[in-house]
Amino acid sequence: MKKGKFSKNTKNLFDKFFFHRLLVLFLVVSAITFIISINFFPGKINFKEGEVANKDIVAPQTIEYVDQKATEKLKDEAARSIKEVYNLNLASIENVEKDIANFFTDLKEIRAQYGFSENNTTFDVRDSQISDIFNEDDPITEIRNLNEKYSLYLEESTIINLLEIDHESLKEIEKSIFLSIRKLMEQGIREDDLEEMKKQIIKEISDVSTSSYVAFLASPLGEEFLKPSLFLDVEATEKKRIESIANVRDVKNIIRKDQIIIRKGEIVKPDQIEILKILGLQNSILHFRNILGLFSVNLLFIFLIGIYLYIFYRRLYEDINKLILLSIIYVFMMLLAKISGEISGYLIPMAFASMLIAITIDSRLSLWMTFLLSINLGFMFLGEGEISFIIIAFIGGVVAVFSIRKAIQRSSLTRAGLLIAVINVFTIFALGLISNNTTQMILENSMWGALNGIISAILTIGILPFLESLFDITSSFKLMELSNPNQPLLKQLLVEAPGTYHHSVVVGNLAETASEEVGGNALLTRVGAYYHDIGKLKRPYFFSENQDAYKNSHDDMEPSLSALVIASHVKDGVEMAKKYRLPKAIIDIINQHHGTGLISYFFHKALQTNAVKSGTVNEENYRYSGPKPQSKEAGIIMLADILEAEARTLNSPTSSRIKNLTQSVVNRCLENGQLDECNLTLKDLTKIKEVFSKIFIGMFHSRIEYPDEELISQLKKEQMQNESVNKKQTEKTNQSYENKNGDKNNIEDGESKT
Repeated sequence: MKKGKFSKNTKNLFDKFFFHRLLVLFLVVSAITFIISINFFPGKINFKEGEVANKDIVAPQTIEYVDQKATEKLKDEAARSIKEVYNLNLASIENVEKDIANFFTDLKEIRAQYGFSENNTTFDVRDSQISDIFNEDDPITEIRNLNEKYSLYLEESTIINLLEIDHESLKEIEKSIFLSIRKLMEQGIREDDLEEMKKQIIKEISDVSTSSYVAFLASPLGEEFLKPSLFLDVEATEKKRIESIANVRDVKNIIRKDQIIIRKGEIVKPDQIEILKILGLQNSILHFRNILGLFSVNLLFIFLIGIYLYIFYRRLYEDINKLILLSIIYVFMMLLAKISGEISGYLIPMAFASMLIAITIDSRLSLWMTFLLSINLGFMFLGEGEISFIIIAFIGGVVAVFSIRKAIQRSSLTRAGLLIAVINVFTIFALGLISNNTTQMILENSMWGALNGIISAILTIGILPFLESLFDITSSFKLMELSNPNQPLLKQLLVEAPGTYHHSVVVGNLAETASEEVGGNALLTRVGAYYHDIGKLKRPYFFSENQDAYKNSHDDMEPSLSALVIASHVKDGVEMAKKYRLPKAIIDIINQHHGTGLISYFFHKALQTNAVKSGTVNEENYRYSGPKPQSKEAGIIMLADILEAEARTLNSPTSSRIKNLTQSVVNRCLENGQLDECNLTLKDLTKIKEVFSKIFIGMFHSRIEYPDEELISQLKKEQMQNESVNKKQTEKTNQSYENKNGDKNNIEDGESKT
C-alpha cells in the first residue's frame, strides 16, 4: 500500500515537473515564432490596375527581388546573339561533283547520238547541216529528260549550245564548273547564302574560263549545280543557346525600407502591383507554411537548449525559476532585435543578452545561447545581409561574455560596452571590405555597431537590478554591494557584536582563499562568511567572542538551554537575512554553516552534570538542526568557522600545532559526515588544509618583544650623562696638551736668542 502511494506521488511529481517545462517550451517557441513572423501577417492593400491610389504605399522593409521581365529580356537577347552552328557536309560536295560528272557524260552521249565525234573539233554533218539533223530527229525530248534527271532548270537553248560547241570547249566548261563549285562549297555555303553564292560562282567561272563564250555557257550550269554545303547543327546550336541563357544573371532590384511604392493620387500601374506582390502587400494572405516552418525551427532550437541544460546543467534544468529567467531573456532579446532591426541590423544589442545570461546564470551557457540567438536572427532578416548581422551579433556576444567573466563592479559593464563597440566597428569594417561596400556605407554601419555596444551596456546596467530582485539572483555585483561594511547588517554587527564581526572577517578571508584554490565562487564564499553569524545579533552576549564586557550568561543556565540558545543563532540568522532580503545563496550558507554538528562544549557539560544526577542526555538536543552543507562554499565556511574558533585556544600556536589542528578539524568533519553532501573532494580538502595552515601560521608568527617606554627614557638619560662626562674629560685633556706645547715653544725661543 505504501509502495503504491509512493509511486503515485512520484508520478504526480514527475507529471507536474514535466508539465511546467513543457509549458515554458511551448510559450517560448510560440512567442519567438510570433515575433519573427510578424511580416507574414496579412495587410489591407488590394489595388487593381488603372485604379487611383487613395494613400501613399511605402515598403515595410528592405527587400531585394529579381526583376523577371528585365531578366527575361536579357535572356532573349542572349539567345538571339548566339550564332548558329553549321557543319561542312563533305558528302554534299561529293554528290554535286558526281552529278556534274554524270551530267557531262550524258551530254556527251547525246552529242555522240547526233553526230559529234570526240576526235574532231567539229560536228560531222553527214552531208547535211545540224539544223537538218534536229529537224529529222528533234533532241528536245532528250534535253528535257536531262533537266528532269538532274533537277535542272536550264534553258533548252543553253543545252543545244552545249551540244553544238566543240569538244575542247566542252571539257573546259566541265573543268571550270567543277573547280569553281568545289572551291565555293568547300568554303561553306548555307541555305540562306545560296543566291548570293550563285553570283559568286559566275565570277569564279569567268576567272578560270579562257573565253567569254565558254564562261557564258558554263555559268548557268554552275548556278544550277551549286548546292549548300553547310548545314545547321540544331543540337549544338541549342546547347550554346542554353549555355548563353544560363550565363545571364538575374536582374536584381532593391526596394529600401520606407521607400514610396505608390503615391496618393497616382494611377496604379502593372509594375507597381508586381512590387506590392513581392512585398507581400497585394492580396496578402497568412503564410501558414512559413509560420509552421519557423515554429519547427524554433522548436528545434529550444529543444537543443533543453538537452544541453539537462546534460551539462542538471541543477539549472531542475530550477524552474532559472528556466523562466532564461526564457524571458531569450524572448525579450528577439523582440529587441525586431525593433532595433527596423533601424539597422548592426544595431541589434546581442551583447546585452549575452551579458545578462553570463551574470545571472552562467558564462559557458551564455556562449551557447549567443550562438543560437545569432542564428535565429537570420530568419528574422532574410535577404537583408543576414550573414553580416549574424557575424556581428555572435562576435559582439562572445566578446561581452569574455569581458565580464570576472567583473565584480557595475562599472565593468561600461568598459565592456566600450570594448564591444570597438570590436563591432572593427568587424563591420572588415566585412565592408569583403563585400566591397562604399566608404559611406561602412562608416554608417560602423556608427550603428558602436552604438550597439553602448546600448548593450546601458540595458544591462538598467535591467540587471530588477532581475536580481525579481528572480533572487546572486550576481557578483550584488555580492560586492553586500560586502560593503556600511551595509545595515554588517554595520550593526560591528557595533553590537564586534567580536563576531572580527571573527566573520577572519573566516571570510580564510574561506575566500580556500575557495579560489578549489575552484569555488570565492566572492560568494567571502560574503557568505561575513553574514554567516548575523543571528548572534539577537543575543550577542551569549557568545564568548562578545563577552569581554559581559558576564558569562551560561554560568547560571542549564546546558540544554545554553545549547538551545547557541543553536538558535542559525534560525535567527535566516530570519534576519530574509527580513533584509539577502540572496538565497547567502541564506543557504547561513542555514548550513554548522550542518548537523554537535555543540560539544555544552554536551560534555551536560554529561558531567547528569553523571552526578544519574540522568540520561539526548545527543540530538545538542546538535544544530542542519541541513548539512550543500555546496563547496558552505562546506569551506564550516571548516573555516570551526578552525578560527579553535585556533584562539592555542597557547603557543606553533607551525606544527596549527597544522595538527587543521588536520583534526577536517578529519572530525569528515568522520561526522558533515561534508558528505557538498562537492568537496579529498583533493580539495588537502588544498584547503594547506591554505588554512599557511594563513594561520602567518597570523600567529612570532614577534620580538618591544622594550618599555620608561626603560627607553632611562637609557636615553644615562647616554646623555655619559656623553657630558666624556666631553668634559676631552676638554681637560686638550687643555693640558696645549699648556705643554706652550712651555716647549718658550724654551725653544729662549735658546734661539742665546
